[in-house]
Amino acid sequence: MISFRTDRNNNPTAFTTDIAKSAKLVLGVDYKIGESFQVGQSKYFTAKLIGDPILLTIKVIDKLGFYTKSGKIRWIYIGIPKFIWGSLDQSNKTKIIQFMYHNEGGKELEYLFK
Repeated sequence: MISFRTDRNNNPTAFTTDIAKSAKLVLGVDYKIGESFQVGQSKYFTAKLIGDPILLTIKVIDKLGFYTKSGKIRWIYIGIPKFIWGSLDQSNKTKIIQFMYHNEGGKELEYLFK
């Protein structure tokens, strides 16, 4: 079975350490520096989540949303306006994270969504 970055880093949406830091997650408490990856000439690090990856991902999206400050979507396959995300309950937010997880190719963390 092929292992994906989502699974290897306990991070259903494979967000980076930069995103974790921007969302006020705490290094060494909420996440560790996970594996690196490259996009063009830029090198990034995946946030390796410590604890409940669903709750931490919801915390990140609650804080930062699906769009950057410049208005670009953060994930290429989904963009939800902040007012819609904010109106969802935890169950529906979890379903969206599961959708994102599947788009990231993850398989091994599927038990989180049962």
